[in-house]
Amino acid sequence: MHKRLFSNVAEMSGDYTKLMEKAGENLLLASIRRGLILMIPVVLIGSLALLFSSFPVPQYQELMARLFGQNWQDFFIYVHDGTIGILSLAMVTCITYSLATELENRDKLRINPVIVSTVALCSFVALFGINKDGFKITNYGVTGVFVSILVAVAASLLFYKLSSIKLLRIRPFSDGDSITFSHAVASIIPAAITITLFAAVNQILAALLNITDINDFLADVLYHLFANINNSFLRALLFIFLIHFLWFFGIHGSNMLEHVAQSIYVPALAINQELIQAGGEPTQIFTKTFFDTFVLMGGCGSTLCLLVAVFMLKKNKNQRRIAKFSLFPLLFNINELIVFGFPLVLNPIYLIPFLLVPLLLTVTSYAAVSLGLVPFTIQTVEWTTPVFISGYYATGFWSGCLLQLFNLILGTLCYIPFVKLSQTVSVSRLKKNFETLCAEFKKSERSNKRHSLLERQDMLGSLAKALAEDLKYDIETKKLTLFYQPQVDYEGKVFCAEALLRWNHVHYGTIYPPLVIALAEEYQLIDELGLEIIDQACSTIKIMAALGFTEMAVSVNITASQLENQDFPGKLRQLIEKHQISPKALKIEITEQVALENNKWIKDTLNALKEMGIELEMDDFGMGHSSLMYLKEYNFDTVKLDGSLVREISTNMNCRDIISSIIYLSRSMNYAVLAEFVETEEQRQILHELGCDLYQGYLYSPAIPLADLLVYIRRSQG
Repeated sequence: MHKRLFSNVAEMSGDYTKLMEKAGENLLLASIRRGLILMIPVVLIGSLALLFSSFPVPQYQELMARLFGQNWQDFFIYVHDGTIGILSLAMVTCITYSLATELENRDKLRINPVIVSTVALCSFVALFGINKDGFKITNYGVTGVFVSILVAVAASLLFYKLSSIKLLRIRPFSDGDSITFSHAVASIIPAAITITLFAAVNQILAALLNITDINDFLADVLYHLFANINNSFLRALLFIFLIHFLWFFGIHGSNMLEHVAQSIYVPALAINQELIQAGGEPTQIFTKTFFDTFVLMGGCGSTLCLLVAVFMLKKNKNQRRIAKFSLFPLLFNINELIVFGFPLVLNPIYLIPFLLVPLLLTVTSYAAVSLGLVPFTIQTVEWTTPVFISGYYATGFWSGCLLQLFNLILGTLCYIPFVKLSQTVSVSRLKKNFETLCAEFKKSERSNKRHSLLERQDMLGSLAKALAEDLKYDIETKKLTLFYQPQVDYEGKVFCAEALLRWNHVHYGTIYPPLVIALAEEYQLIDELGLEIIDQACSTIKIMAALGFTEMAVSVNITASQLENQDFPGKLRQLIEKHQISPKALKIEITEQVALENNKWIKDTLNALKEMGIELEMDDFGMGHSSLMYLKEYNFDTVKLDGSLVREISTNMNCRDIISSIIYLSRSMNYAVLAEFVETEEQRQILHELGCDLYQGYLYSPAIPLADLLVYIRRSQG
């Protein structure tokens, strides 16, 4: 019985997790989430401005007034007006930009995202109007968030749909037109139709339904819901539920129900105060102070409980980072950073706790007061007053603080499973994005068309930037490792090993090495990465020499950008001197693509390396015209046969002839020939018959850690 119950619970949990993963992958929800995250700087600045202007300590208020005058708060009010005060306008822009970049990558319709954002912003203003009677500037702040999300999505989709119709796109024919100009002109008709339609909606709402302000209309509808509810307990539950239900969809629930609060719950506190002054006992449990103090700890959603749950679990680095940023304002119940940063708005994972935790805390607080465990709320307490202090001020007793502590623990326990679920879904989503990023990178490799990863404005671009940041950190903290693939002679003795980068990411495991190099080059980390690899390779050479393997060498791959750095030879010399190794024990390997650069800096660097006594290897050498020209330009010590030649040597006589010609040239030009990708005994024997006796490949060993390499060397020489 118990096993079946647990099995059913586990199955339901798995189904819910899959449902949340699928919801998280929805294009619209993902774009809204990214757009809200882009709002974090604005929200943080505005939240801090609000906190500094209304810090609930009288001594602070008096000190600021003495230092800066009676109007000292105006400065922070202006900052708040320029951030939270236009939150809806900023949100339209950010969400539209996020959605536009996703649509551009999905539909391959080249439209400048800035144009799409501008059209959506114009549509939002056209929907509310500015010059009409009854216009409220607050509609452009937190109050208009819900409408801003709707307009951002609707305007973007409509504009893209119209832009896909060729008849509506104007094509400029002037010579020399820029791409930006072409995009702008092509967008004129779709933009005009989109903005006009939203203006028409404004007109229709006013003319046919007499709705001049959408937010006021919603507030009036909500207020009338409470008119016929006489049971104070049910009315309180409905009040809390609606606040959070509206907030989940981006509607400022507290503002929408402000009329209810002012007509029911603010007077309730006044009744308690009057009864006490008259020598009686307070009778009103549900007051505005009651909700602010015992239910909305950390703001809507009782987000202080969520914050504690995040800190307790410690797994998701991004969530903890947002939690740390949010901590200070959240202590004063200013939680916009959590609401829009996680985000909680339109986040299906947090729907259940965001709605139910405040309801649960309302019930426990009601029970505590009605049973006489905690006194009635009798004092007006500013909503920005921190938890525990507010509990004492509101009731005049420490039992108010204990109730807050109980509610905090209870709410945290309720949030923990959903924080875990959020982290599971987040990891799953990131891994899928990572797999997509790797697949697209490999696809571009095969087509030889490398596209910038960091310039992408979609989820893959964000992931690439995060990976680049992680790479920078792991280089600085020396968390990268090297594997070594032995290079052997015909007798099987190891004479060298190629150093191969391995980056074991904390979340994604081993990262595809060419992707690591591409990220390092784009993020300007290639010099640091290259020197870290050489430093480890030099350390390996020193270890092998100390063990008696004095003739062993290590080869390291170098990119063109590293060779173009004039400081590279000097830094390389410093590393050789640091580890006290012979320059001949370090081999520098470059690809044909590097040699293709053929510029003065690369030539000078390679000459400097040769003068230091370092040997040069040419990778992926074939019989093309360019390969032969490189032999003339650069004095290579070793050439490594192109892998495609070695793989087909058993079945393709042309490959044998090419390899034979390369070996013939090697005798007159005095360079060694090494065959990579040797995987069978047959390949090795054919190469030997052609005159190639240096090998590297799975026939002997894959790339292995240093400890295994040392064992392999000892075995090969024993």
